[in-house]
Amino acid sequence: EAKEMREKEHAEWMASNKDDKDAKALVLAAKDVLAKFYSENGLMLAQTAKKGAAPFTSEAGNAPPPPPATWEAPYGGRTEESTGIVTMLATIAEDIQKDLQKASDEEDAGESLYQKTKTAMDEEVKNLNTAISDLNGVKAETDEAVTQNTADRLTNKGELDIVMKTIKDAEPGCDYFAINYPLRVKNRQIEMDGLNKAMTILSGGEFTAPKDPNREMKPGDAFVQVKGRGKFLGRAGSVL
Repeated sequence: EAKEMREKEHAEWMASNKDDKDAKALVLAAKDVLAKFYSENGLMLAQTAKKGAAPFTSEAGNAPPPPPATWEAPYGGRTEESTGIVTMLATIAEDIQKDLQKASDEEDAGESLYQKTKTAMDEEVKNLNTAISDLNGVKAETDEAVTQNTADRLTNKGELDIVMKTIKDAEPGCDYFAINYPLRVKNRQIEMDGLNKAMTILSGGEFTAPKDPNREMKPGDAFVQVKGRGKFLGRAGSVL
């Protein structure tokens, strides 16, 4: 918009400047012609009537008097009057030149202001384009990071799904072991006690009878004695 206004103002100045130059050239040409004419012939622009001349009168029945002398005698002219006309034309030319200079100064000022404004706007546009480019770069990096994060999350979810499926598949067995663990521990303890007793017997040891023969044997209840002696050697499970 600023460029269109500047071009319009410049076009108007060009047209006005041409008109003023043409007018100045015409006035100067007229001044030069008149000045040369007056200088070479000593003529004045207008002829005036002689002082004291009687006005024209005509009597009835008589022939009119001869006409007054006009251009037959040399045209003397008045120097001061011719000089005034030439001076007036020169003044007009000077005024036109002043208008030309004023219009030219205004045109130069307008062009200077336009160039300064254009430079400032171009610099601002350049800075904005740089900022836009930087933001686009940040956006591209952010989009790439989001894409990578999404891919990583999908990968992690896939791995988690596999782990969760493995846990789900192992759940029945885990439940079995969790529920039966106390019983299995007790059975293993009995088995270990039996093995220890067997090792003791094989080593020549013996066990004292329990006070209650109907009581269930528990791990570690048996006393080990050496065969043929009543000496206590330790509880079942000790290795002799």
